[in-house]
Amino acid sequence: MPRHLLADAALALALLAVTLGPNFVTALASPQKPGDSVGFLARAGVPLDYIWWLCAALAIVGVALRRRNAVVALVLTAAGTAGHLLLQTKFQLLDLALPLVLYTLAAMSRRRRFVLGALAVTMILTYLAMLGSRVDMAHNQKAAAAAKQAQQALDGQEPTTPQRQPDETRMLANTAIPVGALVETGQAVLEMWLLLVAAYAVGDGIRTRRAHLVAIEQRTADLARQERQRATLAVAAERTRITRELHDVVAHGMSVMVVQAQGAAAALDRHPDRAATALQHVIEVGRSSLSEMRRLLTAERTDPAGEDARLAPLPGIGAIPDLVDQLRSAGMRIDLRIEGVPDVLPAAVDLSAYRIVQEALTNTLKHAGPDAGAWVRLEFDPEFLRVDVTDDGQGLAEGADGSGNGLRGIAERVAMLGGTLETGRAPDRGFRLGATLPVGARP
Repeated sequence: MPRHLLADAALALALLAVTLGPNFVTALASPQKPGDSVGFLARAGVPLDYIWWLCAALAIVGVALRRRNAVVALVLTAAGTAGHLLLQTKFQLLDLALPLVLYTLAAMSRRRRFVLGALAVTMILTYLAMLGSRVDMAHNQKAAAAAKQAQQALDGQEPTTPQRQPDETRMLANTAIPVGALVETGQAVLEMWLLLVAAYAVGDGIRTRRAHLVAIEQRTADLARQERQRATLAVAAERTRITRELHDVVAHGMSVMVVQAQGAAAALDRHPDRAATALQHVIEVGRSSLSEMRRLLTAERTDPAGEDARLAPLPGIGAIPDLVDQLRSAGMRIDLRIEGVPDVLPAAVDLSAYRIVQEALTNTLKHAGPDAGAWVRLEFDPEFLRVDVTDDGQGLAEGADGSGNGLRGIAERVAMLGGTLETGRAPDRGFRLGATLPVGARP
């Protein structure tokens, strides 16, 4: 059995005990007089009417069920309280079960209008029950007086003549429900009404507070989830950036190293000096690529070991001539043209332009063929930077769509900067890549 059900059942029995307990104590403290035939229960004021006990049972069951089914509990306690009021015309401690259950309904229900309606019905029910008891009592008193007068008439005594009342008062007294009973009932039931209203107010306040706390917890959970999502997106974006950078660095360095190594192998027997030069170039390119990879992998570290790598300058437009010379030394024909007046560029545009040229020339070195040449054109404008790289090699293979990892990385860079990218076959032969990067405000 649930613990709260046991607790509510104990509370209901406690209400019954405090209702009947004082009378038992009084009866025990008062010894029975000799010749008194009144029993102990009667002297203790314990109701002997089974209807009273039935109403008490309804109230007790209602309190026991208040947290299991508050609506049913309210119906039971309201019926029990109304029954008590019809029998005794006054409230007892056991009738506190009604405001207690109403409090529980107000605290647990999500429908405030329903609870307000239940409060109104409960108030009306208690008033009508008490009014019915008072009217019945008045009718019983009137019937008793009439019987007494009839008995006096049978005994030959002069019946007691009630004091003459004004016509208006006599008319109101003869109505089905005397006005005095209406007023007295309203005054008597006011105490229970105040308890019911207070119970509703406290329960509704607790319900509102709980709803507020739930909303705060939900909002906190939503914010935490959004923060985790932002962190996940940030990690994914950083991984994408590092992957893109590593691809650019490794693909370019490995391509140059492979070409130089092939040249060194071909010249090893007949031209040892050329082979040595090519191997030295392989070593330099390998070291440069390793240094760039180390800088990328330690960019997010906070230990002093990664400080030098983080402070190392990133490549930009100014490093493109060295890149071209490096590839020329590998035997590749490259023509570099610069149009316009070079100016200071935003860091993102500067790095992206270098990576675009690096990736385009690396693709030419890997895919265009052994005798292919490339043309690099940089056009500087106050509003944009135009990068064009064209080769005269084999172009796209049959069925290829030009969407490899390198070109995908270029497209991501251009899209991130709000620029435009054009790729495809060159007008004559080969492959052409063009990117327009908006410069925006100067730093």
